[in-house]
Parts: sequence; structure tokens; C-alpha cells
Amino acid sequence: EEAGEAARADFARHWQAEFPGEPAPRMELGSVRAMERELERCRRHLRRLQRALAEERFKVGYLEAALARTPPK
Repeated sequence: EEAGEAARADFARHWQAEFPGEPAPRMELGSVRAMERELERCRRHLRRLQRALAEERFKVGYLEAALARTPPK
């Protein structure tokens, strides 16, 4: 568990450097297997977020184009 605490502290230090003032998310980093599980969870979450971002970008583009085609009232 000491290795896990050291890994969490290292992660928190890097997180704070990237996102000052934001608390580091809690992750299980005590073993290679735990890190692999966290990595898979992060990848799944990233795929969901990328899809949501693509959907929102599509809607924004569609609405901007539709509004540009609409004559002013």
C-alpha cells in the first residue's frame, strides 16, 4: 500500500501542475493491475466524452448554418 500512496502523491503533484487549484481525482494506483483497470476506465470515459463533444459540435454547426440561411426577422 505504500507504493500506492507514493503513486497517488505523484499523480496528485502532476495533476496540480496541470490543473492548479483542482483536487486530483481519486484513482487506484497501488499495482500494475489497478493502474490497468484505471486506464481502461479512463479510456471508456474519454470515448463517451469524445462522442458527446462530436454530437454537440454537429448540433452547433447545423444550427449556425440553419440560422445563416434564415432571413432576418
